[in-house]
Amino acid sequence: MWRGEQGGAGKTGYPVLVFFSALFQRAVLAVLVALAAAVANPASARRPHRPAHHPRNMPPGWTWPPNAAMRADGAVCLARLDALGVTYTRAPPTPKVTTPVYVPGMELGGVALVAISRKGPHVMDCQLARALADGGGAALRAAGVRTLRFSSVHALRNVAHTRILSRHALGLAMDVYELVGVDGTIHVVARDYPDALLLDAERRGMDSRVFRALLTPGNDSPAHRDHFHFEARSTGEVWRPLAPAPVSSAP
Repeated sequence: MWRGEQGGAGKTGYPVLVFFSALFQRAVLAVLVALAAAVANPASARRPHRPAHHPRNMPPGWTWPPNAAMRADGAVCLARLDALGVTYTRAPPTPKVTTPVYVPGMELGGVALVAISRKGPHVMDCQLARALADGGGAALRAAGVRTLRFSSVHALRNVAHTRILSRHALGLAMDVYELVGVDGTIHVVARDYPDALLLDAERRGMDSRVFRALLTPGNDSPAHRDHFHFEARSTGEVWRPLAPAPVSSAP
């Protein structure tokens, strides 16, 4: 005999049985509802919902760790720096940077690179150094630029407000907030764009075709409303013809 039918301490047995019976019924109901949902949408039953996939923003053919083709491209890039007479040192292994280098003098193509706040040494991929040394610097000098004042080169992060890998994470990009002319005048992008020097530097930098992209307030605002984003291209990439917006030069 179930002790709940007896007197004394067993008087509470029946309510307890009712309570657990109700829990069991609810559990069975929950299982039935889940099974019905699985039948209606089998894909959702196999895996939880995930946000849409975003590209990693890696150059074509690039993987991590670097594959043989990437290492070969890096060797070709280093040989080009040697041929151009660039003084550099190999940097230690750096996350996501295929061919990390330091440029101790921080001058490439006759243009000085000066950090606004961060202390060096500043690691970059060889491809960024090559782009500036092999045409990019000369194009900027022709526009009257002698110094690029930048905030960052390598930074292991995504593009702002996205899950897309930034080219800064690869050591291929540099954000420049101020350009200094040969006369010593500092041209602050946020304040002075579109003055004559900034427009000329923008146009000549694009025309050099050594960069995968040159993003500015003229072609990518508001994301680049206060700086120029110089982005080197890998061997397998082509120049992206992003034309500046039609603006008039400031007086």
